[in-house]
Amino acid sequence: MKIIEEFIEKESTSGILLILATVLALVFSNTSLSVWYESFLHLPVGIHVGSLNLEKSLYHWVNDGLMAIFFLLIGLEVKREKVIYHL
Repeated sequence: MKIIEEFIEKESTSGILLILATVLALVFSNTSLSVWYESFLHLPVGIHVGSLNLEKSLYHWVNDGLMAIFFLLIGLEVKREKVIYHL
């Protein structure tokens, strides 16, 4: 458990995980597993709260939702760097 905690606390962890996910996506999309990869990307994922029903494919959630959050966090990081004069 200590090894996992040390890995999570490192600043390079997010970069390593992003590179690993990219390599896996490239392997899956360019091999015979591409059919499975495409069906996984178009898997319906939804949020149901009362009468609200929001259902999109996993592909749309990643492109529309997670990418917006990603760029928001990048913008906040750039602003923080400018405020403390490191940029």
